[in-house]
Amino acid sequence: MAITCSKWEKLIDKVEREGNKEKSLEFREKLVECIVYTAQRLIAMGKSMNLTEAEELLKYGEEIGNKLGINELLFHVNLLRRRIEEKRERRRPRKTEIKQ
Repeated sequence: MAITCSKWEKLIDKVEREGNKEKSLEFREKLVECIVYTAQRLIAMGKSMNLTEAEELLKYGEEIGNKLGINELLFHVNLLRRRIEEKRERRRPRKTEIKQ
């Protein structure tokens, strides 16, 4: 999934080299949308492999967010990581269930 989102990173690099700040902003927004919506979809699917894939995408999102200084992306990455943790926490057996 990061591969499909990375196309926006390449486009950002290209238009910034050309000095096109307007297009750069547009592509940054598309990059954020791609990462956030794809991760949300994977989390909603909820299978373990989907959550792992979402975590990998969020790791990419954090790296690119730091690289390009996209604070909005970093904010969403943190929120989505919490959702993954909550989902995994609900699957863990409770200690009281284990004792029985």
